[in-house]
Amino acid sequence: MLALLSDSTNATVPGRTPSERAVIPAFEEIFAEARGRIIVAAFASSIHRLQIVFDVAQQFNRKVCVLGRSMQKNVEIADRLGYLDIHDGLLVGINDAKHLSDDEIVFLVTGSQAEPRAALYQMATQVYKGLTIEEGDTVVLSARIIPGNERAISKLIGFIYKRGANIIEEKRRLIHVSGHASQEDIRIMTEAVRPKFVVPIHGEYRMLFRHKEFVKNHLGYPESNIILIENGDVLELDGERAAVVDRREIKRTFIDDTGFEEIEYETVRERKKMAYEGMITLVVTINGETGEMETTPKIIAQGVRGFESTNGAAQSLVPSLKSQASTLVKDAQRIVAAAIAGASKRMLADESLLKEHMRLELKRFIQKETGARPVIVPVIQQI
Repeated sequence: MLALLSDSTNATVPGRTPSERAVIPAFEEIFAEARGRIIVAAFASSIHRLQIVFDVAQQFNRKVCVLGRSMQKNVEIADRLGYLDIHDGLLVGINDAKHLSDDEIVFLVTGSQAEPRAALYQMATQVYKGLTIEEGDTVVLSARIIPGNERAISKLIGFIYKRGANIIEEKRRLIHVSGHASQEDIRIMTEAVRPKFVVPIHGEYRMLFRHKEFVKNHLGYPESNIILIENGDVLELDGERAAVVDRREIKRTFIDDTGFEEIEYETVRERKKMAYEGMITLVVTINGETGEMETTPKIIAQGVRGFESTNGAAQSLVPSLKSQASTLVKDAQRIVAAAIAGASKRMLADESLLKEHMRLELKRFIQKETGARPVIVPVIQQI
């Protein structure tokens, strides 16, 4: 074996990672004790854990209803490929689940990391397809807290308690085991494969480094045969050496959900800007011969902090805010009119230059008056 690329996430953890079977006793106890509905949140990619939930539900005569897009998709695919063994009649849809007694149903849901759009969070904070967490429910968080999600998960747990439900997390019962190799697992894998080079991957740099130290100190590998790489490094391997020979720029790839085509980052940036700062469409009608404006500039603002307008008319539910927004629109119209009046002949002859000139003048005005930085789309109509 030339090289072993080995998971480093648990390289700082002594011993071995327990088997998935280790969580079965705790699940059996929870199902035996629960008198109401059971809601299990887990990683949708953890197919072994999903199988355990299905098996224990079957054992305790409960039907299973799967909620959340990624969970439904993974269960569907894993079942079709034979990776899940689901008894006939065990799965039920959400409408059928609503008509079952509380002690006859288990909900297998997304949202173990308190994602706001996931099923569990919405059930805890509002109605999710007609369902909410209720008094007497038992919620099982069968997943570890990913670093950085602590506050969100703590908030979610608070919402669940406010609903009157009982919540069980990994600190209270053994309902989760890691999916990553601990130090002894790393030793077993490395000794079994006996690679010439070891390449720690998947983890923060400190984990990669500890993996390297463990292999060097406990398995006798020379430091030159343990290669630390980061995202973007180009690793070249041959029979004699392994070395980082280049570095590439790594960035996110965005795919439009309507298809499989990549979206340019600039498009994503503009979308984010519109979402947070709003958008203004500026429509100016100009006489093609004289270069003078024929009508007052039309400013249509959507979601812009400080003022909203449609076809130049400020809209607000509060009279004082409506008056303020109306003033802003009129002032913005004057700024645009002044920009056109002061434009050079070269600008007036080149539509793209004139658009950029109007956009910059309006941008400076809005930023100064409101602090907002909306996307501004100038439109020129010539008559």
